Amino acid sequence: MAGHSLHAQVSDSLHHRLANLLVQYRARLLKDTDYLRSVDSIAPLLEGDDSLPGLLSTYRQIAFGDPTLGRRRANYYTYLALNAYNASKFGSAIYYSEKNNEERVRAGIFEKGELAHSDLFALSLYYNNRDYPKVIMKLLILGPALNRVPAAVTAGKASPEQVFLALSILETAVYTYAKTGDSVARMAAFRLAATIQQEVRRQPEKYARFLPQYNYLEHCTAYRNELSLGHPEAAQQLLHSAIDDVESADFPKNLKADYGVSLYTEAVDFYFDRNQVDSARRYLDILHGHGANAMYAVTDQGFLLVGDSRLLAGEGKYAEAYQALRKAWLLRDSAFYAVSSDKDNNLYALAEAENARAELLRSEESKHAAQRSNLLLFFILTMLVLGGVTAFLIYRARQQQRLLDLQGHLARNFHDTVGPMLLYANALVKKEADHRPSTALDELKSQIGQVMEAVRSISHDLKSNRLGTINGLGKELSTLLEKIREATGIGFTLTVDNDNRVLSHFQLTHLLKIVQELISNSIKHAGCSRIMVVIKGHPRNLQLDYSDDGRGMDPDVAATGIGLANIRERVASLQGLFELNNAFPEGYSIALSIPLL
Repeated sequence: MAGHSLHAQVSDSLHHRLANLLVQYRARLLKDTDYLRSVDSIAPLLEGDDSLPGLLSTYRQIAFGDPTLGRRRANYYTYLALNAYNASKFGSAIYYSEKNNEERVRAGIFEKGELAHSDLFALSLYYNNRDYPKVIMKLLILGPALNRVPAAVTAGKASPEQVFLALSILETAVYTYAKTGDSVARMAAFRLAATIQQEVRRQPEKYARFLPQYNYLEHCTAYRNELSLGHPEAAQQLLHSAIDDVESADFPKNLKADYGVSLYTEAVDFYFDRNQVDSARRYLDILHGHGANAMYAVTDQGFLLVGDSRLLAGEGKYAEAYQALRKAWLLRDSAFYAVSSDKDNNLYALAEAENARAELLRSEESKHAAQRSNLLLFFILTMLVLGGVTAFLIYRARQQQRLLDLQGHLARNFHDTVGPMLLYANALVKKEADHRPSTALDELKSQIGQVMEAVRSISHDLKSNRLGTINGLGKELSTLLEKIREATGIGFTLTVDNDNRVLSHFQLTHLLKIVQELISNSIKHAGCSRIMVVIKGHPRNLQLDYSDDGRGMDPDVAATGIGLANIRERVASLQGLFELNNAFPEGYSIALSIPLL
């Protein structure tokens, strides 16, 4: 009970520190980078806390809001992976570990195809749950990448983190092959790890920060190898060297607890197997002490129960020993069940991640509810100001060319700035209305919709005199026809002559829509395999001829179709001429002519 109380006090203290950091950040007393760095020093100590994902919401918002913070995004996924692992959500743990690797690749920390944290995470899960066949299968897949590491270190291309991953994976390999009795594979993994360590020693400055971890891994790997070779004295010295590595001041503080638990567990087994009960008891007591300030997995708790059982049996307390052993196996059974039902289920992991993101968004939404009304008011005022500026500038413009340029600029501002702002405002109101429906919100949503329609209308009006060219029309049609060809297999021939003639935005828009309607008719009714379009610019008019190699249009369809009626209306609005030559079922062609500027 005292241990649980101490852990609760430590957790509360860390929560308090995070809360103070958030207050300072919101008061702008901390920069983004300072806040992120401070949270990075606390989050690893809360990896077993169920509330950790929520506590990282501001961290996530900052990290994902700045494209340059790839390493922080990777850290965020690392914390979620460790948190999920401690909660026995192994599928989610592997998923978040993979996301961590993706962010490191995007940030240029890792290269695609290199060893990944998710690989080590999966191997650790399989090994801790004694699923050695899956460990070996994973090691065989990673073999080529592992064999490339020594050369990469020699060439200076291997990052310190990549070397750490390689050595950690090879340590797992040596332990696994020792458990399964494959001495050839064990020695191969051991020699490869030794080669990498040798190359690292030749570049001490580059790898200085990771040398304490490398030393630890070297001693652990050699310990297991010596033990398998039947050299217990040498193995004991290496085990104590590894313990000294972890307990040294140079070893990363955030790794001490987890790595220490692993080594003390190994020490208990080592001394029990050699009937050195006092030494085994000493390390078992250390492990019990770790329960006060470190969260560890079900398998670690089960190990403590097994250790207690062995001590009790040695003292002749067989009933108590049996009860401790029974609890250990119940815990292990629950761990095996959790792994088999979860860790390989990617759909579950993805669903878990999506649910976590949704919960995070809802949490952030409730925190910012008070700011929504001010945000909406700001959007509306911005629109009114832009509208007033637009009217004033258009009124004062004197030269036609300057007027056209100004109108185009303002139209882009409405489309690219005000439009997205209004869409976001509309989404906020809709979400709020879904949770707390009210007449006022419905009215606000209606008003925003009307404003959006007004903005679209203003943007269209501003663009209506924007000049284009026949060449621009040809490029638009070429892109459209190419997409049709990819989607349907219908080929096309497009000819454009005298393409420097000027078209207004109004003419360009309607001509595009006319051709789109004609293409639609060809696909739906003609059964054609090729479309032909010819555009010619004459001194006073533009001539557009359209045809296909299909059967033409059924007269009944042509008489009642809305498409042709729309085309005639558009040609009329362009003050042009329209001629349909329908020779069903032998094909059809359309010719239209409009006056140019």
